[in-house]
Amino acid sequence: MRHGESVANVFDRRREVPEGDVDRLTERGHGQARELGRRLKGEGIEAIVASPMRRAQETAAGINEVLELPLTTDDELFEVRQSDAFYAKLPDAAEHATLAWMPTAPVDEAPEGAESFAEILGRVRRSLERLEAAGPQRLLVVSHYGVLHFMLGLTMFGDDFGPEHLLPVYKVGHANTGISIFTRHEHRLLDGIPFPGWALTTWNDRAHL
Repeated sequence: MRHGESVANVFDRRREVPEGDVDRLTERGHGQARELGRRLKGEGIEAIVASPMRRAQETAAGINEVLELPLTTDDELFEVRQSDAFYAKLPDAAEHATLAWMPTAPVDEAPEGAESFAEILGRVRRSLERLEAAGPQRLLVVSHYGVLHFMLGLTMFGDDFGPEHLLPVYKVGHANTGISIFTRHEHRLLDGIPFPGWALTTWNDRAHL
């Protein structure tokens, strides 16, 4: 799932630079987290794994007010890091945004301060490997828009996923606290053709919102 509404999300819509820590949840975001906890009660979730960023941690805590599950942090599930030039030019930073330069850039190159495609892909892969290593559990993972879209790209394109796929993949939107279900299959056949690995079952379920 994506975290609840943050101060930064409100800034993105209104184009007004907010005061204080923009990584915190808004009151609406806290409410979304608690409502999602109520939605997932009885669904067999066994543990929660969250990004280290404040908005994800606060979302996980709000959910856990209802579910009361083991909660851990995966330090590599943080949001895609933008360039120094992007942050320096807010709120008019579109020309420096990841999606402005990454689709045509070499996979291992990035502007100062930003992550390359290869760096983001590497940490998302490692996070998925840790989720696999946890065994056959139903885990709730609290992360971010960019991470979810890299997971989507990996699921759709596998080892062929590259920067050229980013724009069409990012056109598939995702709401705050939207639920996406990825399942891991050792053996899965579709019309007799094997489809092992990660599969997408549900994308951006917002019925609780």
